[in-house]
Amino acid sequence: MSAHPVPPAPRARAPRRGGNADYFRILADFAPVMIWLAAPDRSCVYFNPRWLEFTGRPLEDELGHGWVQSLHPEDRDAYAAAYAAAFDARAPFELEFRLRRADGEYRWLLGKGVPLTLDGELSGVVGTCLDITDRLLAEREAREARANAESATRARDHFLGIVSHELRSPLNGIVSWAHVLENSLRDPDPGVRRALAGIMTGVAHQVQLIDDLLDMTRAMSGNLRIAKQPVALLPLAAEAVESLRAGALDKGVSIAADLAIGEREVLGDHDRLRQILGNLVSNAIRFTPAGGTIRVSARAQANFARIEVSDDGAGIAPDCLPFVFDPLRAGERGPPGRGREGLGLGLALVQRLVELHGGHVSCESAGENRGAKFRVLLPLLPQGRSAPAAGAVRPAFALPSLAGIEVLLVDPEGESRDSLAALLAQSGARVLPAASAAEAIARLDGAARGDHVIVCDITIPGEDGYAEIERIRAWEREHGTAPRAAIALSAFTQREDRMRALGHGFHMHLAKPVVPAELILGIASIAHGVRV
Repeated sequence: MSAHPVPPAPRARAPRRGGNADYFRILADFAPVMIWLAAPDRSCVYFNPRWLEFTGRPLEDELGHGWVQSLHPEDRDAYAAAYAAAFDARAPFELEFRLRRADGEYRWLLGKGVPLTLDGELSGVVGTCLDITDRLLAEREAREARANAESATRARDHFLGIVSHELRSPLNGIVSWAHVLENSLRDPDPGVRRALAGIMTGVAHQVQLIDDLLDMTRAMSGNLRIAKQPVALLPLAAEAVESLRAGALDKGVSIAADLAIGEREVLGDHDRLRQILGNLVSNAIRFTPAGGTIRVSARAQANFARIEVSDDGAGIAPDCLPFVFDPLRAGERGPPGRGREGLGLGLALVQRLVELHGGHVSCESAGENRGAKFRVLLPLLPQGRSAPAAGAVRPAFALPSLAGIEVLLVDPEGESRDSLAALLAQSGARVLPAASAAEAIARLDGAARGDHVIVCDITIPGEDGYAEIERIRAWEREHGTAPRAAIALSAFTQREDRMRALGHGFHMHLAKPVVPAELILGIASIAHGVRV
């Protein structure tokens, strides 16, 4: 236990004999908190009724220093030191301590004292005590609850990782043996072909369920991440629709696409955007009966891309509509006994992924058996950027040249180091590869005096990349050279990992496996004029 400093309080005058003293005693006797008064010699000369009710001791036993007998033995020295220091400095004090109650239980009190002066001389100290045991207990329970929740989250994530592995392993065997069986049979009859197709369809559904379950878990714990870059919507939407058209036709459902989005782009994760549209179309296929039609449209609306997926299938009851994006409830479409397939994870993921892209998703339905329409709004990038046509294979934007930039590449893994060195050299950089901390320092001695960037894997044998960057900074200070910009490469991708990297002198933190375009852009963006 230690004293807690408080702001200086206005000096109060001691109660004079007569009227003022009487007023003080009346107020103290009826106050709802415990009040005490000490003389200049530090002995207590008054305790109000609340104090005496709390300790259960008569006033004569408390006066002077008798009240100290009720202090918890472990708190007596700390309280005495704070008490004496306050008297010597004529300063207010505040601290927490334990005092024995009338029933024998020690309770935590918050004690405060204020010096009283009369004509510039200390005439005593008046103090109050408030029982804070329940508050401290609630705070401790809250801390324990948070710790238990964090532990449960870690256990859940670990468990789901194991489940994912254990489920995927046998599925991989099923897929392999199905291919072996299919390739071993010559001209199998339609029944066998249908059986193999059913096996593959079931496997695909199981894999999708595992992926959705893991993604939903990450979303609920705030760990679902997206890698944003300019993405052309037209080829993405066309690819997503065409990939699902065969499955729709097998069910007797047609898909009509009207993708009048032109060359407009959004800033987002290509795979996650495709997942959004794929989940919406798959959901429509699931709830549309044979002979039905699914309509997919994409248009620019002001500064947003408006993507709509509508069907003429089972529809959604009015009382279910507000919960259509809730996990475990989104499968409740249509009349009882119809259209209640799945866990509803697909639509819940759609909502979370759309929000991560800065957009909004909504749903409307005229009721059961009257179809449903899902609308996604995503912020568009400004016009003037040329997007690739559907089916074209080229980057969505031109990568900058790294000519004139010297990169010290520190990576203990030879294959990774060589591939990154080739990638950066192809972009025009002069690469200085190093496999260890010692080799990196040696490379610095012969480095050119141009623009410099350090790219460092933070898992160096014998010492981590944080120690490496500290050694490099020390070398730079010793040799009087300007600090080099630094990028950390890490398989650890949580927010605290990024903050730790930035706190150790890195300017950027990139997750492994690193996206080549992201690394090139990162080097180009921090190569010039960095100071630490």
